[in-house]
Amino acid sequence: MFNSPFGSFHDTVAEAKEEREQLDRLLTISTPRERLLVIGIALLLCILTAWLFFGSVGRNVTVDGVLVEPVANALDGSKSVRTLVWIESNVAAQVKAGMPAVIELDLADGEKGTRDGVIAAISAAPLAEELVAFASSAPVSVYRVDITLDGGLDLASVAGQDCRMIIELGNESPVGHFK
Repeated sequence: MFNSPFGSFHDTVAEAKEEREQLDRLLTISTPRERLLVIGIALLLCILTAWLFFGSVGRNVTVDGVLVEPVANALDGSKSVRTLVWIESNVAAQVKAGMPAVIELDLADGEKGTRDGVIAAISAAPLAEELVAFASSAPVSVYRVDITLDGGLDLASVAGQDCRMIIELGNESPVGHFK
């Protein structure tokens, strides 16, 4: 700015003032390509905002458990299985009878077996007196879940086996995940 030894002081100040005025001007979009780019970004942001509030995302929870016993329903002849599962306390309140569920278990031949079903009943499992004080402060609780299965499975051979259960909790708007 003041580098020229032969220029006058007034000329240098005028040049500096002109440079500052150029920096203070608003951004102008002059070419059609730039306008299209701004419109495209604005449209994308509007679509994303609408999806966040009005869209839906499927939610499910995966819990570990143990198959306890097969239960035969005398009324309709369907096959059910009773499981003991460990569910976080805040999630257990969302699990209701009638929700779809999938049971995954390891079969004898080393493969994973999956069976679709519907939750028939869910209830808190009673604990031994020694564990009651500990369980009240634990983040997970033990629940007894009865599941009516769609497909056939020899349940007598898998009683007492560890399993994994995937319970579909339903849909929720994406904004609900940020609560």
